[in-house]
Amino acid sequence: MTSSVRTVPCQRGATSSTVRQVRGRWALIAGGEDLEEQRKRTMLFAQIWRWVRGKQRQPTSALVFRRAQRLREQGRYRRAAALVDEALIHDPRNVVGHLLAASLHMVLRESGRARTSFERVLALEPTQPRALLGLARIELEDGETAACCALLSRALARYPDFPEARAVLEVARGLLATSDAKRYATSDGAVEADRLRLPTESREALFVRADATVIVAVPREPRTDAVAARAVKLSKVATAMLGRAGLGPLRHAVIEAAAETTYLRSDDTALLTLSFDRNMKSATALQHLERVWRRFCSEFA
Repeated sequence: MTSSVRTVPCQRGATSSTVRQVRGRWALIAGGEDLEEQRKRTMLFAQIWRWVRGKQRQPTSALVFRRAQRLREQGRYRRAAALVDEALIHDPRNVVGHLLAASLHMVLRESGRARTSFERVLALEPTQPRALLGLARIELEDGETAACCALLSRALARYPDFPEARAVLEVARGLLATSDAKRYATSDGAVEADRLRLPTESREALFVRADATVIVAVPREPRTDAVAARAVKLSKVATAMLGRAGLGPLRHAVIEAAAETTYLRSDDTALLTLSFDRNMKSATALQHLERVWRRFCSEFA
């Protein structure tokens, strides 16, 4: 028995229509559901997930403040201050942030902005001890000894066990008691700077007696006397705090600022500061400091 295969002619129009339908829908059915709908849902879910993850990655104020603290430890004070200021825009009632901002402004010698930050803290927490102490130090530096004492007394009334505030208060009361005392003056006036052979790398030099009488100031400016008085006050504050900790009086200090580093040498009768660019090696700066200090002591022994 012979089998035969019957061929059916294909109509071109019908074939073209079928191809267009297949191309128009790249997948027809998979598990009873249109794959095109599956693709749309997947894309929508991915967009939602990216949005949620993006929201989760927004840094909190605490993270920003920790990052700013690390920058401060690296000496990048202005960058740290900028981060804190930006975070406080979104979290203006954060006491920790305002305290950090105040401390950074103090390092940058921006006492006006530091005062504002401390005052914002006190507006939120009227007895915040660090803010009271910070404001008291600013008042002391500005010569407002009575205001300094009032702030410290307020802090100690709320927190009696506050050794830093008590040490600064002792210094402030001592300055208040002797504010009208006559300063001791040298017989031959100020000494010419060239006699001390100051290092050429130094930006500023200041020699003062323990009563803040200026002996040498390079350069000499209208605010030199005020700067000298401030340096002596800070030295006395540090000495008082070190004494309460059982570490003895202040003899050496290094003060880092945004553009320069100041090296301090002192004893019970006088104080010397030399300022250098931040790129100056500490060992070299300390050698200059000791050499000038010995010459100073020899000159005024």
